Amino acid sequence: MRTILVIDDDPLARLHLERFLKREGHAILLATNGQEGVTLFRSKAPDLILMDVMMPIMNGYEATRQIRAESSGDAMPPVIFLTGVEDQEQLAECLRCGGDDFISKPINHIILQARLNAWLRRVELAEKIARDREAIENVILKMRKDDRFDTQSLRFLMTPVDKTTGDLVLSARDESGIHYLMLGDFTGHGLAAAVCGPLVSDVFYNMIQHRSSSLDILNKINEKIHDRLPVDMFLTACFLALDRQAKRMIVYNAGMHPLLLYRNNTWISGPESAQMPLGIIKDISYKDAVSYLDVQENDLIYLYSDGVYETQSPDGAFFGVENLCNALPEIAHMAKPLDAIHESLTQFRGDAFQRDDITLVELKV
Repeated sequence: MRTILVIDDDPLARLHLERFLKREGHAILLATNGQEGVTLFRSKAPDLILMDVMMPIMNGYEATRQIRAESSGDAMPPVIFLTGVEDQEQLAECLRCGGDDFISKPINHIILQARLNAWLRRVELAEKIARDREAIENVILKMRKDDRFDTQSLRFLMTPVDKTTGDLVLSARDESGIHYLMLGDFTGHGLAAAVCGPLVSDVFYNMIQHRSSSLDILNKINEKIHDRLPVDMFLTACFLALDRQAKRMIVYNAGMHPLLLYRNNTWISGPESAQMPLGIIKDISYKDAVSYLDVQENDLIYLYSDGVYETQSPDGAFFGVENLCNALPEIAHMAKPLDAIHESLTQFRGDAFQRDDITLVELKV
């Protein structure tokens, strides 16, 4: 049984549709205008909507626009217009405003039944895809968890667009105490990007366990991405190897924004990207692309993905480094939690949707 929302100001039309749809075994919701229909959509989440065009208070075009503006992902029911208009421009508007189909009045029940069955088959398929996607996401989330992840002196925030993220945070220490940290951002976001994460994390942790050098780790990660993933999948990354005893840090920046180092209430910018993202070409010369940074006890190092820097305001301005540096001091001094940066980004973005995965990492020397 499916729940169908009928939005029509004609009581006779509503009655006929209600009787017909109940005979077909569906649960029925009834609204007398577009505004009532939008309210029922919000509270009841119907599987399909039958929409009249000309109604008082709010017409079908505007109601559909509002429903589509509030729909996302799997919660996007088909909207079929039931219309007596014959003007081609008005019929085209039924689709431009977000409708999926239209049926002319007076309604032929055979045609209506066939259209309903066709669209409800698509609803069933979308639900199956959503279930499969959720199962895959859960598998990926479990694969991305690793007991070797070192949380000491580390805080991080990850806010994905979808359930899974294309951003990657890896942290581990070798037997000599060198702390390795990597922030990576795969092409795009969501499931396609997230599925690539376990490939990189396995290389990272296994090679650190065997005391491989930083350059060997980077070489192997680059080789795996190049050989195993499609040509349009690559990884921007910032890789650190922190030696606290020597007070020195290796920095490798492959397509990321420069890291930020907070010392004595002063910001120090890390090295610019000196290399292309990992996985684009198989053979990379890392020697000239690696930088060395002297550090001091209690320095705070911040890595951040594009989702932070490139968050846009309603007028199109980027959040950028300046706003980030203004927002971080209270976090650095523990006056606010790390996720306060998400609040700053949300306020900056206004009513716009989050467009990219957001990741921020704080490492204390």
